[in-house]
Formats: sequence, structure tokens, C-alpha cells
Amino acid sequence: MDSKTPADFGNHNDWISYVRDQIPAAERAYALACGRTELFKSFYEVRKQTFPLEFVQELARIRLLCDPARTDDLESLNERIFVSLTDLLFNESQPKIAEAAVSASVSPREQIQELLDHLEKKNPYFALWTAYKNELAGDIDAGDWERYLYQELGIDGGDEVAFTNAMMELDRLLLHFRDKNLPLPKYFFERTWFLHYLRGPERMLQTRSLLNTLTAELGACTSA
Repeated sequence: MDSKTPADFGNHNDWISYVRDQIPAAERAYALACGRTELFKSFYEVRKQTFPLEFVQELARIRLLCDPARTDDLESLNERIFVSLTDLLFNESQPKIAEAAVSASVSPREQIQELLDHLEKKNPYFALWTAYKNELAGDIDAGDWERYLYQELGIDGGDEVAFTNAMMELDRLLLHFRDKNLPLPKYFFERTWFLHYLRGPERMLQTRSLLNTLTAELGACTSA
């Protein structure tokens, strides 16, 4: 699209305000989807990586469509781009020796523990939850937890509060999978590893997708 992108604004709220005030209502969903696409493309650019040709060609096809197919197809493409990007980031972050270790035979329990350790160390929102949980030795009161969150993140930190609550859900699900030695769904490890680097609505969109995937997998394991 020819309108501005999130990169033209100082923060995500300014971008949302621009879309709300300047883009016709019928075009807003597509504009937001385009903004997410541009965000993903910028990740490739800053790493001096070429944006995959298959995505370029798919974008050219989508631009010729009419809504709602145009927006739906772009959202689906964004999901594929995100998977590709997390694979890229994961591979960049691992030295060859570590890659060999990952490809070796490890149990689901070991893989999940590695992910939990990483999240506690690198994801500040996950770490906020685990620190609170450990301090209370698991005796959690929902009301006290909510008050603690607003105290730590501020009354205006609605997005951060929602994301931290999602990290609590993620922790509980991962611990269940670890204790049962259940394998994670495909790409779940890589996508969760970099989840906290996302900003704006894309972060919660991907978080909800991951939580739903894990919950569905748990249901399938339980009924098997």
C-alpha cells in the first residue's frame, strides 16, 4: 500500500492513531496487516538478509485481490513470514556446535527445560511472573497477582499486563508438558524463543496462537 508504515512513527500508538484517523474503516484491517508485513521485512533488512522471493511474489499477488480475501491472505502470509523469520533468528543465534547438539537425541523434557531457562533469563515478562511465583512458593492469589502487575508495570501498562498474564499461562502449560515428557508442536520452541522481541498487536496475536496450539495439543494427548 502507498500509505505510511509503522517505521514512520515514533511508537506503535502513533501508528494505530494514524490508521484510525487517516485510513477509511474498510481499509484499516488491511493497513494493519500491511504494517505487520513491513515490520517483518525490516527484521530482514537490519540483518542484511534478502526478503525471500516467494514472499515478494505472494505479496504481488495479494495486492491485486479485493477484500476480504486480500486481508485474509495477507494475514496468512504474515504467519508464514513469522515462522520463516523465527527460523532465521534461531539459526543465527546458535553456533554450529549448538546446532549439532540440538539435532542430537534429546528428550522433550530436556528441550522444554532449556526453553523455560531461556525465557526466565531473556524474557522480562516471563521473569516477572516466575520471580513472583517463586517468592510465594506457588501460593498465588489472583487478585494479589493483578495488583502486583499494575504496581510493577503501571496502570497504563495494559498491553504489558496482558502479555505477562499470558506468560503465566505459558509457564503452566510448559511445565505440564515437561513433567509429562510430552513433545512440543513443530516450530513451537523457535517461535516462543523470540516471542518477547515482538511489539504491538503482533505480540499478543502470536502469543494467543502459541497458547491455543499448546492447549489443542494437550487436548489431543489427553484424548489419545
